[in-house]
Amino acid sequence: MLNILKDHHFIEYYTTGFVETGIFLPDSLVEEIKQYYQTLAVGRNDFPKFFVNNEHLAFLEGQILGTLFKLFPKLAKKMVKSLYDKTYTKAIYHEQVFLEKVCKHLLANGFQKIFKTRYLLASYDMYLRSNTTHTAAGIHSDMPNFHHFYETENDLSIYIPLIDLNEENGGRITVLPESQLKVPGNIVLALMEQHFSKDANHLDENGYIVPESIRPDALNAFIKSKPFQEIMACYKSLTHLAKHHYAGNFEKSQEEQGKVLLWNNKNFHAAEGWKREDQDREVYVIRLFPLYDTKIKLKESLHGKLFNNHLIDFETGEIHKFDHQVDVSQLPKQDKLALA
Repeated sequence: MLNILKDHHFIEYYTTGFVETGIFLPDSLVEEIKQYYQTLAVGRNDFPKFFVNNEHLAFLEGQILGTLFKLFPKLAKKMVKSLYDKTYTKAIYHEQVFLEKVCKHLLANGFQKIFKTRYLLASYDMYLRSNTTHTAAGIHSDMPNFHHFYETENDLSIYIPLIDLNEENGGRITVLPESQLKVPGNIVLALMEQHFSKDANHLDENGYIVPESIRPDALNAFIKSKPFQEIMACYKSLTHLAKHHYAGNFEKSQEEQGKVLLWNNKNFHAAEGWKREDQDREVYVIRLFPLYDTKIKLKESLHGKLFNNHLIDFETGEIHKFDHQVDVSQLPKQDKLALA
């Protein structure tokens, strides 16, 4: 993150887990976002879609659960759906209705002053809603997910509460700062580049790996490979440490409605229980990915919908929207980050 955030913002992030941007969305935009998601079906939960092809992540919670999910995939899907239904009234991915508008507002209010890097990919957005009957999300890290394919250890979440998150209301996000425990992720990008570049069927004319060209059996072979399994063992150990030895070291945020917070969802985090019975907890999130100098093409579709098609340029203060995924092969090498 040191080569992404300017030094004083990096120190804030490294020691507290957060970057306070000082930027607010206007009340009218907050209300517009809330009204839009209000029209979408109660009970819609997109999280279980990400479990397919990522069943191996169940092993992070223990050998027994991982084996159960592997042997009984239909039961596993039901269990995953039940888990997320207990956590959220709505968990809606990738509507993209407000992504560009929110990013333009941020850039118009000095968002670019936070960053060293020239580019960030605004990949997708999400909306999370819950109430006092739901169980708050426990300690976890958003481990690498093959639905996104391209992810890094320095992903950033633009996190915007649509209602105050404080001592009285509850619902605050808590993060284990990187100074306490670092979750590696770029090694997965390096392993994927090394593994899939060996097969010409996975490459485009520029020598970039095309995620959509990777067959399920080829992906499964990568998941079973010794290097990836070693990373999974590392993640399992880190998850145990975070839950059992660092649980008292998490930092809490204090957030007002519409105030824009930055944090890394690859760091371990959890949510505080919601206390207000008269109003629901609502949060709007945009996921940002730094762009590394790696020969992996971005995926174009997430569950049948275009994504990875918004590029934030901090040098010009603009966000560029494309009718296809951002073509990283066309970005100057000097404007991409070194993966090592």
